[in-house]
Amino acid sequence: MKAAINASPFIFLAKLERLDCLRLYEKIFTSNLVIQEIEKGLNKGHQEALWVQKLINEKFIVSKKTKKKKEGFGLHPGELSVIDLAKEMKIKNIIVDDRKAIQVAKYFGLKVVSTPFLFLRNLKMGRIEYEEFMDAFEGRIGLGYFISPDLYVKILEKAREFD
Repeated sequence: MKAAINASPFIFLAKLERLDCLRLYEKIFTSNLVIQEIEKGLNKGHQEALWVQKLINEKFIVSKKTKKKKEGFGLHPGELSVIDLAKEMKIKNIIVDDRKAIQVAKYFGLKVVSTPFLFLRNLKMGRIEYEEFMDAFEGRIGLGYFISPDLYVKILEKAREFD
């Protein structure tokens, strides 16, 4: 199973040292615009970008050139490029965190996974323990991920089922 991914999930998974959670997929695809965003972080001294680069060197993450669109659906060009990439390559799974990008991806029939649900899937499959799930989930929120109180409770209830 393949997935396409945007920059923000990459960045936060790297900061949380949980890029391993992407191993649910056999291969991850992203756009050259997303890689450019990651490289900008590296140039600013964000060392976690090196971990993303390592996965690119291993060919687990594959970057594809896409056309740069200045606007569309009120999304960032990187988000647009990943949605377009998924559509062009007929990749059904997409990993994005932005609410508007999630809505647009769903509109195009893509199966969306945000980072909290990526952690939850890893827990369900036994790839991480409950404590690891909680560290990653709470860590993601600590890094600025907004989640509604209702969804927060639902995710925790589901995680307890898998514990």
